[in-house]
Amino acid sequence: MQYSHSSQFSTATRPSGRPSGQQQKSTPKQGHLEALAHAFGIRPEALRIYDIDLMPLNALIQLGETYGLMPAYDERFAYLRPTSDFMSEALHKWAVQYHLLKEEDIDLNWYEEWKDEFNAEYSERDFPLRYRVTPEEVEPIEPWMNIQFAAALQRLRKKHDLTQDDLALAANTTKSTIRSYEQKKRLPKDSQLADLADALGVTKGALTFFDFGSPVQAVHVLFQIANTYGMIPDEIDGQVMLRTACRGMERYIDQWELAQNGTFEGVAWDVEVTDYQDWKDKYDFNYSGQSSRQSRYSIHWDKRPNGDLIDSGALESKYDPFDEHHRAQGGFLRA
Repeated sequence: MQYSHSSQFSTATRPSGRPSGQQQKSTPKQGHLEALAHAFGIRPEALRIYDIDLMPLNALIQLGETYGLMPAYDERFAYLRPTSDFMSEALHKWAVQYHLLKEEDIDLNWYEEWKDEFNAEYSERDFPLRYRVTPEEVEPIEPWMNIQFAAALQRLRKKHDLTQDDLALAANTTKSTIRSYEQKKRLPKDSQLADLADALGVTKGALTFFDFGSPVQAVHVLFQIANTYGMIPDEIDGQVMLRTACRGMERYIDQWELAQNGTFEGVAWDVEVTDYQDWKDKYDFNYSGQSSRQSRYSIHWDKRPNGDLIDSGALESKYDPFDEHHRAQGGFLRA
């Protein structure tokens, strides 16, 4: 079965009137989220908004490697393919709902409510990067971000043959601070993170980690990513996927897929990248260097009455043509 080929690149507030979330200096604790979700009749995962815009690919790689998504190439679009049964089933269910929305069998309120209420069973044993499995029990790996940061910091410090004293001196801090990081006791503030990244010759993305919490939470994050970066769930040629419908995430997924195959793009510094892990440590999505792949999407031009062409502000491709019905939304239906 093949679903429709359009999506909407949008960050609009949900039409249902429910809050889509705003970035604030403080965020509700889990107990408060659960209380709010109960009041709204939705999943608490739907209220947890992640600030990934400064490092979208770093966040997506972490989500994919932990919960089962990998990049793939198609001449028609860039896409993410599921590598876990849970993610495959989640994308399939999402694609069905999106197809119903596109065919106007359900309205946008119904579709948004389905996303808000999304939940599915999973086995923690299928996600060994997020859950610790022993013969006696299975439990979440916590505190997740502290553990991931400590492991990355220690790996990079030893890679450069630095002692804790050496790194402290280079990063304008103290040995006790470095020790506390590696003992998983604390996380650095943003300014300290920048100093550590500079001292280790990596981008801040190499030392920034996102706690997506559970496979269900990861799917709710994908709802956010799709809405922000113009991606849609689809099933094409028997493959369920989350794919691009405009340039939004296209370049990032292409660079991720190329890196897995030994072509390293998006590294801002004039330094050698030796392998996939080294590329992840040095990747900078803001780097404007040329990509070896041309975008599948081009500008949709409107024609004025006098025959002149004007940039409509929308993108299209042969596979995702401009949809006049969704002109106000950029020319395609948002997911």
